[in-house]
Amino acid sequence: MKIAITGSSGYLGRCVTAAALSRGHEVVGIDIKPSGIRDGRFSEHLIDIADGEAVNRAVKGVDAVFHLAAALAQFVRDEKRMQKTNVDGTANILKAAKVNKIKKLVYTSSVEVYGIDVPTPCPEDAPMNPICQYGREKVECEKMCRDYGREGLDITIFRPPTINGPGQNEPFLVSQMEAVYRGKATLLPGGGRSRLQMVDVADVADALFLALEHPKAVGAVMNLGSDNVPTLRGMAQALYEHIGRRPKFISIPALPARIVVRGLSAMGLSPIEPQHLEIALKDYVFDNSRAKELIGWRPKKDDIESAKAAFDDHIKRMEVGG
Repeated sequence: MKIAITGSSGYLGRCVTAAALSRGHEVVGIDIKPSGIRDGRFSEHLIDIADGEAVNRAVKGVDAVFHLAAALAQFVRDEKRMQKTNVDGTANILKAAKVNKIKKLVYTSSVEVYGIDVPTPCPEDAPMNPICQYGREKVECEKMCRDYGREGLDITIFRPPTINGPGQNEPFLVSQMEAVYRGKATLLPGGGRSRLQMVDVADVADALFLALEHPKAVGAVMNLGSDNVPTLRGMAQALYEHIGRRPKFISIPALPARIVVRGLSAMGLSPIEPQHLEIALKDYVFDNSRAKELIGWRPKKDDIESAKAAFDDHIKRMEVGG
């Protein structure tokens, strides 16, 4: 199968591209940055998905599209740029998929469509009440996907939480891994008592390919997330123990944490967005049973295993200057 992957140079995109090639697929990468991937079955279009004509040319002749590209506030501070990538770019991908009669489109949304005050575990039919631009844009994109689905396009939507594992580049998680490595204290908002569900990057890739195979994936919206979610404190402690260090924590009460993060965020200096702090202060766990039932998906790694893999990979790259 020939698969177009948007965001092929990003964290998730590189993993999914490698997984596609290992499964024998031909891959068309779409990104504004080169991936550095060298494989005879991989071709690359260095384009902005906000350019509709370029997108249409890039997806000609493919059988499926994995639409992974997104602009996140941690990396893109320009709200107009986020809008162009997340909303206009998705509209262009959907239009091109319809025009080119592409057989399947898989869209990666986010649990941020639900907002913060969610039931535990949160099912897919919970109200969508996003509190940040990224979440609102994901809601808008999901609506576009459903509209195109009603017109006959075969679409599956996944809603992952924070994705973890080898290659992790999220600023706050990276800062915490490096603190553990250097024997320094890690920061625990609210004492780290809450459970913040994540999902391993390879498990997300598995879900995308299962969506290609299962008829029940057509039109489905599915949460992705790990099983056996630990507390933030438990996950940090596991990393210290992983390298034989004594755990060191700085517990920050909710109110001071909010004041500091909002101030730093206003100056563009915070490693964590205000909405992500709010998420970290309460249980944020999602029901993954629908993906298990519809497409037979199972997360192979829990959050601690995934965090250890992310840690080992990051420290290895840091030590060699990568």
